[in-house]
Amino acid sequence: MSTTTSALGRVTGWITAPIFGAISLARHARTFHPHGRTFVARVVRHPDLALDLEPLAERLVGDALVRFSGALWKDEPHRPDVLGCAIRFRHDANETAEPEPGDQDLLLATILRPWTMPVAPMTTDVEDYLGNDYFAVSPFDVGLVHALYFRLRPEHASRSGDDRDARIDAAVACGDAALELDVGASPYGVWSPIVRIELLRQAHVDDAALRFRPYRAGRGVEPRGFLNAMRRGVYAMSQWARPRTVP
Repeated sequence: MSTTTSALGRVTGWITAPIFGAISLARHARTFHPHGRTFVARVVRHPDLALDLEPLAERLVGDALVRFSGALWKDEPHRPDVLGCAIRFRHDANETAEPEPGDQDLLLATILRPWTMPVAPMTTDVEDYLGNDYFAVSPFDVGLVHALYFRLRPEHASRSGDDRDARIDAAVACGDAALELDVGASPYGVWSPIVRIELLRQAHVDDAALRFRPYRAGRGVEPRGFLNAMRRGVYAMSQWARPRTVP
């Protein structure tokens, strides 16, 4: 069943990919998540890490790039929206948009399950990146007996700022921006923490050149399921259609 579902997702993704490519070309930016804020981060083992999850956590610890963004609007941060968080787990702290062998991308959004997408903009706090939980929506193979789902939970919301960019910048500047990455056998939990992600500073990278891919799995976190399979074609076309630099 999972093989059939993935195959259907790949076909659907490539059929719809030209639509997303056309949108990216027209707006000179990503179809989704056109504007973002990217940070250098440190990933450490969570103090409450369970013994059976230690091998997974060890694959993720180290350095990372973390990009927060709105999903739909390029210049309208106060409209109802879905927020996203993309993480690239890296072997070093180089501030570059170019991926390296062994990098792992993990894409999450304020969407619990695919069928909750229509209501997600109404349940998302668009004013604060650190005021929401983020989910990877579909399962991943991580080398265990069963697939796992991922959830990213900020330790607490931002405290001040006129908009979400200013609020997360202020939280990072005072060393007050950390998130917990959890895994669960079900998209609804029970959740178990694996690593803690500490945002250190804003990253000096070319945002237009920073291209996250759901299937960049250098740490052995392999996406599966319909939605992840669909992303292969959609992301490839959207990224191909947009320029490397945007106005």
